[in-house]
Amino acid sequence: MKVIAAYSHKGGTGKTTTLMMLANAVEAKGQRALLVDCDPQQNFAMYRDNSRTSDFDYWSDNMDVVYLDFEATTIVALESALIDADDSGKYDYALLNLAGADHPFNRMALRYAELTLLPFKPAATELAELSPALAVIDQLAESGEIGQVRVVFTMMKSSMTAAQNLYRSAAEQNFEVMKTEIKDNSVFADLVMRGLLARTIAGEEQSATGLRIMDIRRLKSALDDCVTLLAEVDQIIEGETA
Repeated sequence: MKVIAAYSHKGGTGKTTTLMMLANAVEAKGQRALLVDCDPQQNFAMYRDNSRTSDFDYWSDNMDVVYLDFEATTIVALESALIDADDSGKYDYALLNLAGADHPFNRMALRYAELTLLPFKPAATELAELSPALAVIDQLAESGEIGQVRVVFTMMKSSMTAAQNLYRSAAEQNFEVMKTEIKDNSVFADLVMRGLLARTIAGEEQSATGLRIMDIRRLKSALDDCVTLLAEVDQIIEGETA
């Protein structure tokens, strides 16, 4: 079971979106994931509940959600949940959503991830928080207590301002970054409201008419982006363990 964490020192960077993209790709491959949410917002549970309608359940049985509040849960409980999931043989991935805070629980939780993703929107406030987060990771790396780490650009626009390009360049020069970027487009409203893209497409494609046909095409394109992100994640992890 591959453990992938999303980590930052603030909220709103795109941690949950990044992990939901990976969940989409995992489900589309017919594999299983345990979504472990340590953020009090409980976004994973919200996405799951919003995706269940009277007409169709867009959430997959291949995606299980566990909530472990970072301020109310011991690291032993998290470790036990991950070990039990691995021992069960049910899951191909565990996706660990850490709260946007510099907290001892997060520092300990990072030790369980084979890959830690640091979502980064190109903005001054984001860059200010990225360096301290990397400093924590560097401390763990000195004692060999953390796996691979990558910055992943989120909310990327087709046309960037000069300032945004400067922030992006600063991140690229100082940190190891993912090749795959997460685009800023409306398709991710469907991730929030509809759950998993492959099931949404399968549930609606045959009956779609009018503008919904275009929506389905848009969802397919978004799913391709999810698959590309997971492929790069797998490559990084397998390269580390090879």
